[in-house]
Amino acid sequence: MAGATTDGHGDINSFGTGKPGTGAVAVGTGDRLPGRTWSLKTEWSRAFAMMLVALLVGALATVVGVRGVGDQVQETAARLQGESEVIAQLRSALDAHEQAGLQLLSNAPVDRSVFLQQQRDISRRFDEAIDYLPAERDMRAAAAKARAQWQEGLAERGLWGDQMQTLTGNHVAESPGLDASGAGVRALLDGIQRSALEAMDSGLAYSAELQQIVIAARSALFGLAAAGVVYFRSRMVKFLIRPVEGLHSGVLKLKAGDYSHRIDVVRRDELGELAEAFNSMAAAVHDSHLALTHRATHDPLTGLANRAALTERLAKSFHPGTAGKSRHEGLLFVDVDDFKDVNDSLGHEGGDALLIQLANRLQGCVRSHDLAARLGGDEFAIVVGDDADGSVTAAIAERIHDALRSPFSVGEVRLKVSVSMGATLHRPETVEPADLLRQADFAMYMAKQAGKGRYQRFDAEGYDRMAHRAALRADLAAAVPERQLRIDYQPVADLRTGEILGLEALVRWNHPTLGLLEPAEFVPLAEETGDIEEIGRWVLATASRQAARWRASMGHCENLWVSINLSTLQLPSPRNLDAIERILMDPAAEADKVVLEVTETALASSIDGGITALHRLKAVGVRIAIDDFGTGYSSLSTLADLPADILKIDRSFLAASTSDAASAAMLEGILGLAHKLNLEAIAEGIEDAGQLALLRGLGCRMGQGYFLSRPGPAPIIEALLAAGSRLQPPVA
Repeated sequence: MAGATTDGHGDINSFGTGKPGTGAVAVGTGDRLPGRTWSLKTEWSRAFAMMLVALLVGALATVVGVRGVGDQVQETAARLQGESEVIAQLRSALDAHEQAGLQLLSNAPVDRSVFLQQQRDISRRFDEAIDYLPAERDMRAAAAKARAQWQEGLAERGLWGDQMQTLTGNHVAESPGLDASGAGVRALLDGIQRSALEAMDSGLAYSAELQQIVIAARSALFGLAAAGVVYFRSRMVKFLIRPVEGLHSGVLKLKAGDYSHRIDVVRRDELGELAEAFNSMAAAVHDSHLALTHRATHDPLTGLANRAALTERLAKSFHPGTAGKSRHEGLLFVDVDDFKDVNDSLGHEGGDALLIQLANRLQGCVRSHDLAARLGGDEFAIVVGDDADGSVTAAIAERIHDALRSPFSVGEVRLKVSVSMGATLHRPETVEPADLLRQADFAMYMAKQAGKGRYQRFDAEGYDRMAHRAALRADLAAAVPERQLRIDYQPVADLRTGEILGLEALVRWNHPTLGLLEPAEFVPLAEETGDIEEIGRWVLATASRQAARWRASMGHCENLWVSINLSTLQLPSPRNLDAIERILMDPAAEADKVVLEVTETALASSIDGGITALHRLKAVGVRIAIDDFGTGYSSLSTLADLPADILKIDRSFLAASTSDAASAAMLEGILGLAHKLNLEAIAEGIEDAGQLALLRGLGCRMGQGYFLSRPGPAPIIEALLAAGSRLQPPVA
């Protein structure tokens, strides 16, 4: 117990003495202390007495320590003496070896093996001396230099190691050099010995002086400390160790987040009052912590859990150590249908009142271990525990629909409210809570798309398609700047002669990761994002100039035309229409050899603006083709108003006409209509000889399809044009 001052028998311990007739009162949360029953003066008197004893013990230890330093210095002196002995022994061995060397130079009989053994012994002594000598005063460096000079002197005179095997005859002339080399080595060793002796003398003198200074200083310090203890004994009456430690422990726990901790003190003094103040503060912090925690994890309007609490709950099931049962969770995403209408009609106060009632009904539909949360606005989510197959989530969704059958009352207004719900399950491939929220949100969106007031389970394939479309939408902006687009051309032939009359430009997207994509895979997305304008202008400029180059380089292709598909979304924009006109008015484009194709279906959705734009483009010199004719349900009066030059008959008529008399009649009627309106007709989708024969029989002059030629990149089409190829043999 922090700050306790009683022993095991309930008596006051040596740090406090109670007055007769009074007992210790424990102070806890909310208790008030009675008046003080003793002072801290006695406690601090004893504490300072103990401090004085400690200081005296410290003084004694200091004296003993200083004497120990003196002993250490003496040991150091002994070591330095040993160093002198090492140098003396080394010098003696060098002198004996030098004498043997002089005898060898004078060709005197000397045992050369003994001479070599002396060399090895001296080398070993040098190694030991270098290791033993200290680096101070360059003694170690001097020993290394002496060894090097000794070896060099022997080597210069052929006395080092294996050199002696080749030493013969009298070399007395080399003796003075050997003497000089030996003298240099001895001088270095003498210097080392002098340095060792100097270091020893200096160290001994300094240690004696230091010992006297330390003893005097420490004695004075301890005298001052003793005087300070006596002086502060009568003045310091504020603190005692144990209660302060109790308060310190309480503060640490408060910092660590243990706001329920309280200090129990059995003393009636200043520290008891301090403990009571701490306990009051801790209680206030604890209450504030609970309020802040609730606010951080709950929605202030409905009282439900908020997004942070929901995410934390979901995250627990993603922990690696989570048990399998707790990982089987479902997530139900709930969105109020047409909630904006409620806010518009009843105001935000009415909308908030509705959300509060809705939250209460949602809470009544879940189990105790499920979690209902408000994510924001009119969006709610429910974490459904212990749901391995989605059946529990579906049952809760059904209960919610049943609970919402009764109308809501907002003031005097009664409202019928429906919700759209999307559900998903925690699967092994789901890696984080955000994935669950995205999946449930997507399922809810699909429920709204299907008619609202519905429940929809997550469809992974649909989600992948949506993610794929989203990725393509993001990548579209880079298609033109990064030169990812290319154009394939499909020839349009004269069905009687097989001559290539024109080419249809078909854009392809060479996606960096997905490979080559057909127009149907990205053009609708480009229309949604607005990138269709930039793509359309690029296709128009590239294809018109490419066809112009082929006409200029091949004499038999002077009438070759090229058709480019236009989206009707390109027509309403004045800025984009101006850009198209600038491309066509460029002489390099040769506008009179350009055909602009617009689908009948798309044109029907913006007929007024589309017709005006087409008239404006036709004035530049281009021809206009109505693509997929027969599928747009346009009236004949509208067709008469269009500035069209060509009708492209949709492939669906040709595909059915060979086996269906009605389709054949419609095909014949379209061709007749084109003739009556002085329009050229091009049949699309010719895929076999029977279809080709039928078109020839009906008098259709132009056509295109895989049976005649597949679309190909510019180099393949260029080779086809250069060869003057006929796509089908002429009619016999």
